[in-house]
Amino acid sequence: MDIEGARALVTGGASGIGYALAESFSRAGARVMIVDIDEGRAAEAAFRLSEATGAPTESAAADVSDPAAVARVGELVRERFGGLDVLVNNAGVVYHAKPIWETPPEMVDWSFGVNVTGVINGVREFVPGMIAQRHGYVVNTASMAGFQVRRNTEWFQGLYAATKFAVVALSEALRDDLAEYGIGVSVLAPSAVATNISLSDRTRPDRFGGPTTGSSPEEHMRRLAERGMDPALVAELVRDAIENERQYVFTHTKDRAVVDARNDRILAGFDESAAALERLAAAEPAS
Repeated sequence: MDIEGARALVTGGASGIGYALAESFSRAGARVMIVDIDEGRAAEAAFRLSEATGAPTESAAADVSDPAAVARVGELVRERFGGLDVLVNNAGVVYHAKPIWETPPEMVDWSFGVNVTGVINGVREFVPGMIAQRHGYVVNTASMAGFQVRRNTEWFQGLYAATKFAVVALSEALRDDLAEYGIGVSVLAPSAVATNISLSDRTRPDRFGGPTTGSSPEEHMRRLAERGMDPALVAELVRDAIENERQYVFTHTKDRAVVDARNDRILAGFDESAAALERLAAAEPAS
């Protein structure tokens, strides 16, 4: 798919990977709408991008976990762009502060609401139009945490990983479901990237407990961000994946060893279960 001339929307687009994607698309000749939960930051990012690229950029505010808010963005897209060619469901939040058994219910609702339901809301709002035009591309931002879970003494990964595993599964199913319509789907799985996702709790909606701090061990997350990949490089990887229709986009290929180890454990589980089933069958009394 050629980005030049495409109509693109990026959620979580006011900073980090989202802004870098918007900039990459704009420089390649796309018309871009930046969506962020903070209206002021979205507008500021759109202005900054227009100044940097010389291409007009739209902005909108939306809590992606709210289907009504996403629907309002959809109306704006149809009004301003007449439709959409590239959808990037990039908005995400993180909660790493507690193990699962101590995680407050509102943090579960917030994490799944943004990271999973936010993707679904974007797909429901914009993919039907892509199907009608028989053309389009969807990118869903997951994480390496959507392919593996590693124990860390400084944070608890369970809740975040659960949401990102879900994004991977949604993306894989979506790719199969949309293939007949000529619509591509990629899933982005970043590792350490220089973003401010650890501050996502500062814009948490009131229905999820409101703004606060402490959802992640900020010092640890800050160190990860400091040595993390430049979001601009991530954006170029994603653009390349769209243009070449690659299903998976990994930012840190050395992480393959961890995924290989997990896959080995899964395959061993099949062998162990087969052996157990044989033992159980042999132990059954003759009828």
